[in-house]
Amino acid sequence: SLSVFPKQVQEILGINYWGTKNVIGSFFPHFKPHSRIVNITSNLGHIMSVKSMEDELKEALRLRFNSCSNEFELDGLLLKFQRDAIQGTWRKEGWPSCGYTVSKMAINAYTRILQTQFDEDDREDVVVNAVYPCTKHSKIDQSDMKILDDEEGAKFVFYMAAVKPNSHGVFPRGAVIWNNSRVVDNRDGYTYNNKHQQRLPQEIEQV
Repeated sequence: SLSVFPKQVQEILGINYWGTKNVIGSFFPHFKPHSRIVNITSNLGHIMSVKSMEDELKEALRLRFNSCSNEFELDGLLLKFQRDAIQGTWRKEGWPSCGYTVSKMAINAYTRILQTQFDEDDREDVVVNAVYPCTKHSKIDQSDMKILDDEEGAKFVFYMAAVKPNSHGVFPRGAVIWNNSRVVDNRDGYTYNNKHQQRLPQEIEQV
């Protein structure tokens, strides 16, 4: 409803986006070479998960996030979403009626931007990725997903955080990775089953 949605948006973005940024920002000067940063994303952060929007609006939303080249631009986009929610104009402005989806789209974009920042830094081999563990979520429709148990999901997140320096030479950087080892790239408009999706090296899949 018009009275509930703005509060939901503020709370969800406050934790998932602004909270993540605050934590990483606090530690940013202290990340050493070969550090690993793993953000947690969701299948709902993929543009194809938005069921209540026309394809043209989905594409426009995808381009909104992809056009953000730095944190300042991304922050401005999220602040606009919050304002549109407060004013009750979010649908008219092309936003989905799910604050959680927008928050995870933001995390995916932030992950890409953060990786670019580290690549331009003098700290060697700092890797940032966003991971969707594919574990059960009580408030998300996962009927079209293969759900993994919590232990397996945690195992995958741990591996992403502990991968060796320059592992395999092709390890994803600034990417969105699901626990079926698919690298999902919203920038290219990939769908869940796109045959061109990059996969992690076989050694990673077996961990």
